Amino acid sequence: MLKDDNNDIGQYQPKQIEQQQQQQQQQHQPKQQEQQNNRDDNDDMNVGDLFLNKSYVKKTIEYFGVNVKLNVLDSASTDFDLTGQVIWPSAQVLTQYIIKNQEEYKNKKILEVGSGVGVCGLFLAKLGQPCTLSDNNEIVLDLLRLNVEESTADGYKCDCIKLDWGNQEDMDNCLQKSKENDVGGSGGFDMIIGSDIVYWKIGIVPLFKTVSYLLKHNDNSRFITCYQSRSTQTDNYLLEQATLHGFEYEFKPIETFLDRSLLTFNEDSTISIINLIIFKRIKKNN
Repeated sequence: MLKDDNNDIGQYQPKQIEQQQQQQQQQHQPKQQEQQNNRDDNDDMNVGDLFLNKSYVKKTIEYFGVNVKLNVLDSASTDFDLTGQVIWPSAQVLTQYIIKNQEEYKNKKILEVGSGVGVCGLFLAKLGQPCTLSDNNEIVLDLLRLNVEESTADGYKCDCIKLDWGNQEDMDNCLQKSKENDVGGSGGFDMIIGSDIVYWKIGIVPLFKTVSYLLKHNDNSRFITCYQSRSTQTDNYLLEQATLHGFEYEFKPIETFLDRSLLTFNEDSTISIINLIIFKRIKKNN
């Protein structure tokens, strides 16, 4: 916090100078008060306040006969949605992929990163596959916990944890959670999933640092992400970092499994830029 320096004029100043100083102080008081008010406003406001909206509605989403109920922000209610409070197109696409390939997720330890409202993880729970959901924003985490608690109360078990990508303490906590019910195991997840978690280049290295740390080291472990392409440079950087972190990748054409009629959107311009990529560890030569 900035603090103004106070200069004491002193009681032995000549009267004329003292009167002049008093006049100057009076002239500056309105401006000083305005500056102080601005500082007070800045002290009281944080970035989260700009986006704070907790007017959640209960929605039911259904794909291929499987449905979940969850609390979500009505995206039409504000122009400043926190990204984790709404359901994004890529989450709908990844959920369809999961349901179509649900046998691959049976009896696996699964982590969802950047869960937001938790669509993908909640569907896994509904399919009978417990999943650990995660996010790093406290407002979003409150909403995510609410959805996880309601899912678990309905008999579809899942849990959630705070996970800030690249944060060692958070990653260690998440690794420890993966060891639950795995006596003697080394920990880690068989699968890590995430939808619309690729926005800016700055987040990609922490993402792969986290995935590399938490994904099991075996031939069957997978990291699956689905996102809207927003920049060719970011797309290329994603693949470069994947290789540098020891992963190979495969693009899955979404039209091979996607049922457009089940989506809440159907714009070709959106569907055409959605990528679904499966990453697996590169086998090391002995």
